[in-house]
Amino acid sequence: MGAKVELFGVDGSYFCLAGDGGGDQGVYLGTSPAGLCDAPVKVTYKSGAFEIGGTPVKKTIHYRELVLGLGAYAYSPEQWALTDSMLRKAFDYEVDPWDPNATAARLRVTTDQSGSRDLLVLLSESPVMDMDTDPHDYEHSLLPVTLVAGQPMWFQDDVLDSWELTSGTAGTGTVTICNPTDQPMSHTWVINGPAGAIFGLPDVSWTGPRYARVPGVDHASGRDDSERIYTTPELLEADGGGATVEVDRMRLPIRSLTNTNMAGRTGGRRLLCKVPPYTPPTEVPVSVTGGAPGSGVVLRQPRLWSRPWGLE
Repeated sequence: MGAKVELFGVDGSYFCLAGDGGGDQGVYLGTSPAGLCDAPVKVTYKSGAFEIGGTPVKKTIHYRELVLGLGAYAYSPEQWALTDSMLRKAFDYEVDPWDPNATAARLRVTTDQSGSRDLLVLLSESPVMDMDTDPHDYEHSLLPVTLVAGQPMWFQDDVLDSWELTSGTAGTGTVTICNPTDQPMSHTWVINGPAGAIFGLPDVSWTGPRYARVPGVDHASGRDDSERIYTTPELLEADGGGATVEVDRMRLPIRSLTNTNMAGRTGGRRLLCKVPPYTPPTEVPVSVTGGAPGSGVVLRQPRLWSRPWGLE
């Protein structure tokens, strides 16, 4: 079976654009869509004075631009006008600033081999409908939409693993971490426990070939952080019983469950190591002191892919 393409609008609307059920809501994906496949990447090279050729120095991942032709059809002028209106309302230029639960429009591609992967998109410019003829008369139109995905990678649901203290105030355990995707993984830890609890979280460097990576000396930096443990600051009553701890440099390193910045209590320490692409399932240690039964950690592992299918 071919790929199924679906659109989930900013207003809660739904359209199946292609594949099984494609066009059932009166909207279909036109030919020659652009920007659906690989994420946009540019590699910068430098050349020395006497160098033959060049050496790569920087890989930049840009936001993704897409151009999709979306056809709308019906069997009466009135029904076409309604379908066309619903299609346009599915998109917006920004996430609704008045709705705290609002999101961008979502494209979803589903294949038998890779499952479903999603992309959040916003309009980057106003759509210009083909108006050679009155679409009311023909009960059909083609709306080219130019979209931008600020996060250019297709994503799947986060994979979770957890550990919990069952007795006493201190203990150790393991969680399983892995990254089957083609992108480095910036994972998130969620810790929960009473005031006074301190957690030890693994922050290991990795080495080895694809599908066989293990904790070891980081080839790029030469550092051996294969046994590094990040120790969280002691939880306070004001922290609401826990915190989130991030690898992603675009987020606060550690934030309490009451949404306050805890980075000032870390002495400048933070999680450092992303998990490289194609890292197999690996058990890593976690610990807690000053906790209570039920204290524990949850590991959130995002799944980001440069393509809507394949690359496993």
